[in-house]
Parts: sequence; structure tokens; C-alpha cells
Amino acid sequence: RTVTRAKPQPRTRIVAMTIIQYFAALLAMGALLAYFAQRMYKIGLTLMATSPTPYGARFASGILRSFAYDEDAFFSADGASKEVAAKRRAGFHALAESFEKQFPKTLRAAETFLDGISDLRFTDTNRVPFPFQKLVREKLNVASLAVSSEGPNILDLDGNKTLDVSGSYGVNVCGYDNYKRWISEGWEKTKDLGPVLGPLHPVVGENLAMIKAVSKLDEVSFHMSGTEAIMCAVRLAAFNKRRKLVVCFAGAYHGWWDGVQPGPGNERAVTDVLPLKDMSPASLAAIKARASEIACVVVNPLQGFNPNSPPPNDLVLMTSAIRKAASNETMDHYAVWLKTLRATCTECDVPLMFDEVYTGFRMAPGGAQEYYGVNADMVVYGKTLGGGMPVGVVCGKKELMRRFDPEHPLRVSYVIGTFSALPLTMGSMNAFLKWATSPDARETYDRVGVTFDSWIKGTNVELKKEKLPITVHNLTTVWTIIFDQPGRYHWMLQYYLRAEGIALSWVGTGRLLVSLDFTEADFSNCRAALLRAAKRMRDDGWWNLGTAEKPITAASISQGMGKEMAYHTVMKTVREGLLAEILCLPEQDGPRAPVATPPETLREFYEEVMRRKHDDHKASHSNCVNQFMHLISSTIFIFNYYTIWGDCTTTMVLGLFSLFLRQSGHAIFEPPCHDEEELLLGFNTRSKCFVVAGYTLAPIITLLQLSGSVNFVQALEPVARSWLLVTLFFVLGHTGLLWMQYGFRIAMVWLGEVITHPLTHR
Repeated sequence: RTVTRAKPQPRTRIVAMTIIQYFAALLAMGALLAYFAQRMYKIGLTLMATSPTPYGARFASGILRSFAYDEDAFFSADGASKEVAAKRRAGFHALAESFEKQFPKTLRAAETFLDGISDLRFTDTNRVPFPFQKLVREKLNVASLAVSSEGPNILDLDGNKTLDVSGSYGVNVCGYDNYKRWISEGWEKTKDLGPVLGPLHPVVGENLAMIKAVSKLDEVSFHMSGTEAIMCAVRLAAFNKRRKLVVCFAGAYHGWWDGVQPGPGNERAVTDVLPLKDMSPASLAAIKARASEIACVVVNPLQGFNPNSPPPNDLVLMTSAIRKAASNETMDHYAVWLKTLRATCTECDVPLMFDEVYTGFRMAPGGAQEYYGVNADMVVYGKTLGGGMPVGVVCGKKELMRRFDPEHPLRVSYVIGTFSALPLTMGSMNAFLKWATSPDARETYDRVGVTFDSWIKGTNVELKKEKLPITVHNLTTVWTIIFDQPGRYHWMLQYYLRAEGIALSWVGTGRLLVSLDFTEADFSNCRAALLRAAKRMRDDGWWNLGTAEKPITAASISQGMGKEMAYHTVMKTVREGLLAEILCLPEQDGPRAPVATPPETLREFYEEVMRRKHDDHKASHSNCVNQFMHLISSTIFIFNYYTIWGDCTTTMVLGLFSLFLRQSGHAIFEPPCHDEEELLLGFNTRSKCFVVAGYTLAPIITLLQLSGSVNFVQALEPVARSWLLVTLFFVLGHTGLLWMQYGFRIAMVWLGEVITHPLTHR
């Protein structure tokens, strides 16, 4: 028998669809919640791991305003006594005179170069903290010219021989005479080919084998500088991993390319660089959480010397707390950190890149990889590897070095350089690598390393014996000077060192180097010069710590610097904006500027007040009707001096009326005087009307807002009290600003002029 099934009812279908939609909505909502939870988790981890230093420094660089000390403030910036400041002044000028006598030809020749080479102008400007730069540039000229080198010594135009501890920005690992020999050998090997580019000289094959043996990686790419090589390495990692985010660590320097420079010096908005905290478990967690976004993790192994700090530089040596060196224990922990970071990157399939532009062939023949016992997925070399010639080299695993996509023929990573395998560079590199990979080189590294470690210890003993407030610290042949007491003038030591025959780079005492050709005599000369310079520095009063009654401490120095920077930043910002008109700040020069010598007697004080009133009257009070309106408003103001003690409401109402009356006289009856008024006083009737309108409307608008909830008359009294307090705040605040900038007497002149204005205004 045929059974006929009943068709589903429409209501049943609707219910079924509703249930399906309900579950679909729940699934979609759950997916969204899971997505946002994951995003919040990643954001939280990133915030905990990210170093605020680059962002804070970049933000501050756009706000902090420059200023320069005059000669008096220059020598007492830390609050030192007049006697100590005088001793410093004498020492400073004696040092300047010694430079003139010691380097006359070199200094004269260098002046020509400074006007035409922007590189030199930049380094010459940025040797010391900015408030001191003006006088230092005027008096302590630093020669930037040399004619020859002998061992670790450099000769200038005047025949002075200075012991070089700058290391030519890291290039000079082995000694200048060795590089000169390697360049000559390289030229002999490649001179027949000359500057032919495109075809490779056979010596490149030898270099390739030696570099692969040192780096323990598959492929090599040649470039013209360390910065260019970093650009290539980061681009290749991003291309081959199909990821955009680059992780670096706080304070590490990877060249001037903005793609790895999240801090000051880069004007581009950097969204694809993540500066994490060094030696932090939170950083490891952030790398794990965001592994799918990270193209590579870039490490500068030199950061083990000063983790989470930028390269030390006398430019920012405001106080001794600015510069620190890691202890031996911290450097041991850094080695463990690198091993842990290596394991994390391997686990997360994130390439680990070592920037060995500086440390390669310096920390050991195999660079930082050998020194720390950690192998990276990509390594970047530069500086010394060229054997005295400019070079950058990228080494990496084969899968990270591809510049084309085999599945997508139009997808390529365009990395190329015209002079990237210049025959002369390849020849000098070949000579260097043959030496660097020899048993003799390893013996030299070990011998000089032991000697230098002993020199560091012995020098610190001598410094302590002489009670000098400095110590020296090193990481292999890289060393720095640490200041063991508070002070604002530690940067001066670089100039005393120069006077004693030590050649420094523009970063001063922050990063110093010794080369492998240093002899016992060179080490002895370096220690003696350091001791002499430090003693002169101490004897000239730069390390004075004040008196028991007024000690110079880290706190007092920090407070003083904070006040100076805040004051000059606020004052310059205020002068350039609308607040300059509201506060009527005096100019540094011109008719509004205070007299050069503050009034000493009561009569002089009175004459200065009346001089201001005369200038004001001449500029904008020549019309008779305006003068009559001013007479009425002044009478009301005088009456307000009585009412203010007992009736705030009457004071506000009468004050606003008289202010309106006074400004109306200016605006209506004396419009032709705008230009003269602005010339004499720095502001004109239009700007004053704008300010007065805002000042008058503020309490009126407040009253209108309150009138809907409370009685209008009842609202008058609290509004009047607030209005008077605001007025008092502006008057006293402006008086305080004048006091800070010009002294107490000038501030009182202005305050006296304001108080007596209704009595003396004509």
C-alpha cells in the first residue's frame, strides 16, 4: 500500500532555519571573540616586551628645544661656586690655547673643509651635549685632517703623532700597516683587470670559500657598506619568508637605514620594526606569539656590552648615569640569552640574523658567532672584512638568499649594486681573509686579548690609586670609560685626552678600540696619557662635587637639567604661539626687552617702570577720547582695589566693564597706531582685543551655562571668585617666568607696572 508522507509545515521549516541561524550566529560570534582575544593577547605581550626608549626619545626629539649657555652659565651649569667656575674657565681657555699652539696648520686647513662637507659639520656639532656646543665649537676646535699613519699612530699636518683608539669606526682591527699591505697585495692581484665590473675576478672564488667557512652558511652576497648589506639581508628575509615585521633590540645600531631605525634620526613613520627589550622573557614570548608576522630577528652582538642602551656617545653624556657598562656576570648572562633566543627562533621558524658589521673578525677570528657559540641563519659583515676597502657582505642559508620566486616569475627581490664585487676590494679582502683564517692570526687574537685584559685591570688600579673618578671596561678589544661620580662635564675628558696625544672619533670616550698591532709600549703610552688627562681634568675643577652645605649630587644635576630643558622648551613654544600674546612675554632684543642692567636703587626701579608706561602711552594712547575712556576705566580699577577684599562679584562686573571700555577706546578711536604699537610693544590692538574678548567671555559663558540650573545672581559669586583666581594665576605665573629668565628685579618692575597701571596711566 502506498504511504503518502505529509509535507513539512512552513512553521517547522522556519523553526529549523531559526535554529541554524542561531548556531551560525553563535559560531560567528565565537570566532570573532576568539580572534579579538588572540589580538588582545598579542598586543598585551607586545606592549610588555617593547622597549619604550626609541619611541620616547623620538617623541622628545620633536619637543625638546635647543638652547646654549653663555660663558658664565657654561662653567657653573651644575651649581658650582664662583671659585670653581673661575678655575674651570682658566682650564678651558688654557686648553683652547694649547690646541692653537699644537695644531695651527691642521686647524686652519680643517676650517675650509667644515664649510663644504656636511658629514664633518654633523660630527663636529654632535661631540658634546647641546647646551655646551656653541662655546666648545668656538674655542675647542678639533682637527679632522691627517696625512699618514705609523702603526697605531696618526700624523697630522703639524707633525703631531697621536695614538689612535678610534679604530676608524671599527674598521681597524689588525693595524693600519697591515691594511696598507693588504691593499697593495690586492692591487697587485687585480690590477690587470682594473675596475671592470660584471665579470668576476677569479679571486672571488677563493673569498667565497673562506667566508663560507667562517660564517658556516651557504651563500654570500657582496655590497659596498655595512648599511647596504643590512638593507639587503632584511629585504631577502622578508621576501623569502613572506613576512613584513622586523624585530630588533633596544639601543642596537644597525646602520643609518630607516628600515631598522625606530628611534631619533628617522623621520619616517616606522610600522614594520619592533624594538624589543634585550634579555627579557617577555621578548621571547612576543616572538613566539607573533612568529607568523616576523621576517627576521636582528641582533647586534655588541649589545652584550651595554644591553638595552644605545651606543655610548659623549653627545648624550649629560650625567654619569647616562653611560653604563655590563659586568662580567651580565655579559655571561647575555651569552645564555643568545642561546635561548637561538632556540626560540628555531622553534618558531623565524630567521635569526647577526649584524656583525662591527663585531665580525673583532671579537674572534670567527666573529661573535664563535665568541658566543651561537650560529645565526644570516650574518652581515662589513668594515674590516674589506682589508682596508669599503665592503658589506651578507651570508645566509640558501632558502633565505633567493631573489626570485620559482612559482611566480614576476615576483623578485631586486637587490644589486654596481661596485659590489670591485676587483680591488676582492683582492684586498682575499689578503685579509688569508691572514684572518691562519693559525698566526688566532695566536695574535689570543695574545692581544690577554694583554688588553691585563691592561684594563692595571689601569683601573692606577686610576683608583690616584683617586680619579673613572674606570675602564672592555669586551674583547672594545672598551669604554665609565664615570663613577655625578657630573655634568664628563664629556670634557675627550678634549684633555686629545691634548695628551690620544686620537678619538666624534663619539668621544663612549666607544674606544685597540688594534691587534698594539705593543707593550703603545699600551703603556695609552695608560700614561689617560692618567695625565684625568688629572688635568680633576685639577681644573670639572669633577668638583660642591661643598657640604651645597653638594653637587646626581639628584641636583638631574633636577637642574630638567628645569632648564622644561623652561627653555616652554618659553620657546610659548613665544611662538598665541600664549605669547596672552602673557605678553618680553623679547630678548628690541624695545620690549628689559634694560641690560637691572635697576639697583628704588629711584632706578621707578624710572624703569615709568619708561615702560611712556612707551605704552606713545604707542597707543594719543587720542583724546581714548584717553578720557581710559580715565574712567582707571577710576573703576582703583575702586576695585577696595571692593576686591569684600565683594568679588562687584569687582568682576566692574572690572569686566572697565576692561571692555578701555579696549573699545583702542579699537574705535586709534586704529592707525597698530603698526607703531606692534613695533614698540610686540603686540597690537587687534591681538589685544582678541585676548580681552576671550578673557571677558569666559565668565559670561560660564554664567549662561549655570543659569539653567541655578539662579543667575547666585551663580555670580563663585564664578567671580574663580575668575579672580585665574587672573591672579596669570599675573603671578608671568611674574615667575620673568623672574626665572631675567631675575627678581625685572620681574618686580613688570609687576609694579601692572599694579600701578590705573594710577599712572594717562
